[in-house]
Order: sequence, then C-alpha cells, then structure tokens
Amino acid sequence: MASLTGNPILITCLPMKCAVELTEAETKTLQQLSRKHPHQDFRTRGLGLLELGSGRRVHEIAVELDVSDKSVYNWVHSWNDRGLCGLLTGHKGGRPRALSDALIATAIEAARTESMTLKQIALRIEEVHGQPLPCRLETLSVALKRAGFSYKRGRYSLKKSATNWSSP
Repeated sequence: MASLTGNPILITCLPMKCAVELTEAETKTLQQLSRKHPHQDFRTRGLGLLELGSGRRVHEIAVELDVSDKSVYNWVHSWNDRGLCGLLTGHKGGRPRALSDALIATAIEAARTESMTLKQIALRIEEVHGQPLPCRLETLSVALKRAGFSYKRGRYSLKKSATNWSSP
C-alpha cells in the first residue's frame, strides 16, 4: 500500500507485536482525526494508530483506550488494507432510530393530505401500523421538520374586556 507521499507504509503484525511506521503526512492526518472527528470511536482509532506508530505495544494501547487487543489489530489491518478510508468505516455508534422509515413515510403522507396536529398524526400512524407510537411527539416533530414540515402550537386568542380599565 502506498502512503499519501507515495512511499510505502510499513506495517508489521506478529502474534504479540504490531508496529506501524507512519509518514509525516499520515501522522498529521491521524493527529487531526484523533482530535477533531465528531465520532469518539474514530478519534480512538486514530489515537491508537498514532500510539502504535510511536512504538507502543498493542496490549498497552488497548488497556489505555479501554478496547480489546483484537480491536487494535483490526484497526491496523483496516489501515493496511484501505488506509484512512478503512479506518473510517464501520461506525455503528449511537442509539437506533426510534421511528422506522415506514412510520416516517406514514407521518409525511398524513401531513401532506390534510392539516393535522402532531397528536392527530400520531393517532393516524397508530391506526395504519396497529402499534402505538414508539417515541415522544417531539421526536415525531423532528422527523417531520427534517422532511420539510413545520408546526406552530395553537394559541388561544386573548380577548380584550369590553370595559375599559382606567388607572387610578
């Protein structure tokens, strides 16, 4: 595999030792990744490879980063096979979505056909799918906003009193 500068990258993995020799450009890229990437797991991967590049052992890095030794080896093999792209694949972090695509499609269809409140849309989803809404109304509101819909809360109009109050 060639590095960003065209020089080959040297990665050696033996059963108990794994070493990575990084070029200056790769080191800089991994430093940026380990500091600024929005996902913690990618920052951890970048830091792990930097530590390997500085000569530390896999087990030390795994203990420090609170991951398994196998994870560190996987990062090295991903880096070896596909470079930075290999390191940046496989993000499975975060909570699963509360609303499936089918539920969102039903909500969008209901919102398009007639003017409804969020509660009415939630009831329509429950009728169509035969299950209660698996989330709060605010979550449904966010999903509809992403689809281009916006809602305003209904207000009661304040009627002025027929009598004029004069100040003493």
